[in-house]
Amino acid sequence: MNTFRMSAIALAVLTLAATPAVAQHPGQQEQGAAQAERTSAEARRADIAIFREQFIGRDAALVVAGHRDEAEQRLSALEANADNVSQAYFELELSRIVALADNGHSAYFPGPRSRRFNRIMEVRFAPFGEDFYVLRANPANADLLGAKLVAIDGHPIAQVRTAARSLAGGTNAWRDRNGAYFFESPEQMEALDVIASVDRASYRFQLANGRTVTRRFAPEAANPNRVRANADRWYYPAPIEGEGENWRALLAADAAPWAFQEPDRAFRMRDAPDIDAFVIELRQNNSSEDTDIAEFMLDSLEAARTSGRRNIVLDLRMNGGGDLNTTRAWVRRLPRTVPGRVFVLTSPFTFSAAISTVGYLKQSAPDRVTIVGEMVGDRLDFHSEGDVFNLPNSGGAILNATERHDYRTGCRNIENCHGSVVRHPIEVQSLAPEINAPWTIEAYRAGRDPAMEAIAAALRQ
Repeated sequence: MNTFRMSAIALAVLTLAATPAVAQHPGQQEQGAAQAERTSAEARRADIAIFREQFIGRDAALVVAGHRDEAEQRLSALEANADNVSQAYFELELSRIVALADNGHSAYFPGPRSRRFNRIMEVRFAPFGEDFYVLRANPANADLLGAKLVAIDGHPIAQVRTAARSLAGGTNAWRDRNGAYFFESPEQMEALDVIASVDRASYRFQLANGRTVTRRFAPEAANPNRVRANADRWYYPAPIEGEGENWRALLAADAAPWAFQEPDRAFRMRDAPDIDAFVIELRQNNSSEDTDIAEFMLDSLEAARTSGRRNIVLDLRMNGGGDLNTTRAWVRRLPRTVPGRVFVLTSPFTFSAAISTVGYLKQSAPDRVTIVGEMVGDRLDFHSEGDVFNLPNSGGAILNATERHDYRTGCRNIENCHGSVVRHPIEVQSLAPEINAPWTIEAYRAGRDPAMEAIAAALRQ
């Protein structure tokens, strides 16, 4: 259930009440005739018409969640006030309407949106559990590397996190995946009345030694040319192309756990003699620019067979999905390549087709396959597929979800289920880890991999 759900009437009143305060800051007014035209009331209402047709009219999860009427009422309230709200508020309210579907795949993508609004350039945050830590910093703030974010403008991070979670659907861990895009933008936080100014924000941190420090950061203006990086990229300490000398990472690239090395390689494998295992890592479920996934899967099966290792580890912790059909047959064969145990590593970043892959693997050999790590990034019953559509004036990119995936029942007697799952059912009671081994900031800082350590401990028993 969506924990951010309010009554439609209360939300409409809240929208109207918040509007004047949001619109009073001249720093938020976009300059130039083209920008003014793009953000005019007429342009916004044109975007709303497309949103109404393509999202409210098509997203199946919104209907199942029972929030379609509420979404329409909130959209009507936004439409009525299209000439009074800031551009940040306009986009964020559309994102909150998408979030009413309470579905991870129903998304108003925050990465592209972040380039249309201001953003601090001193630090970058990433979640470990429900807390956020600094994994990148500029040289002047390198002492903050590894520090925990505890408050913004005096507001406890739990309060700010609640506002960030209202911008996405799905599990809280999945919502938190993109929370930093919100925390790093005073313009976006001000639009939702989290902080008072669009031009600056004070961030309070707790250092590793327990001391707290406060820094005030002035953000860079909207910049379509900022370095593009998905939320998970900050875990990899290797520099990003175009990043330059402006950033320092918490870890040296060669000190990172193997799982966080070589960020540009989608598929990897290695021998792990310390646990008598062969390790295969998939970071996506479709071919990359330089590697055909089918060829990699064949090569990895052969390498696992000839390795002489007793066990096998499949690492899907940073796999955001792709096509569930690509790995289905392969993952069913995987347990037959070794005589011992099969471990599959998962995290909140394990999403979409990667979850399907875990399901097919667990189903293929339930007594031999052990899930290790953290809960995957979605529930066993979710909606996916659909299409990405763009709002031509505001620039928003939105994904509607049109078909159901039910891995509790294998889509048996469920309407509107995805055809591939109907033909090749996944029916599992749970995909929760049988061995909990979450990434922690302490392990990350030390260059350790808790899941691999947990496997070693399990094999010693």
